[in-house]
Amino acid sequence: MRSRSAWVVLAAALAVELVLGLALVVTMIPTFPAAGPEREALAPLWISLLLSVIISCVWVAITLLGSLRRQGSWVRGSAVTIHVLMFAAALGVFQGILGTPAIGALLLVLAVAGFAAAILVGKPAQGAPQPS
Repeated sequence: MRSRSAWVVLAAALAVELVLGLALVVTMIPTFPAAGPEREALAPLWISLLLSVIISCVWVAITLLGSLRRQGSWVRGSAVTIHVLMFAAALGVFQGILGTPAIGALLLVLAVAGFAAAILVGKPAQGAPQPS
């Protein structure tokens, strides 16, 4: 029972993270640096940040898909890594690097919930049929 609840919490946390990540990509696109003297310096930075967010969304989506299929250890490892990085991002937000304290609190709650769920999920039994 505990393992089933942990899978649900993990999938929910990853789904929220994916939706927020996609919202970030959509809202980031109109902020491309306008023409001006700073464009040459800012455009490569903006493009690399956008690509990083897109790659992160793909990573979270693949992990979410694996968690929905309950594919065991690689999902747990991926989810732990994602949530450790989210915890670090939340601490950066709290230090005033970027974002607001509300965003930092949301990142921290998602990081702790996702990390705990990833630790608590059980490995599927050997030879047991995977749920569809």
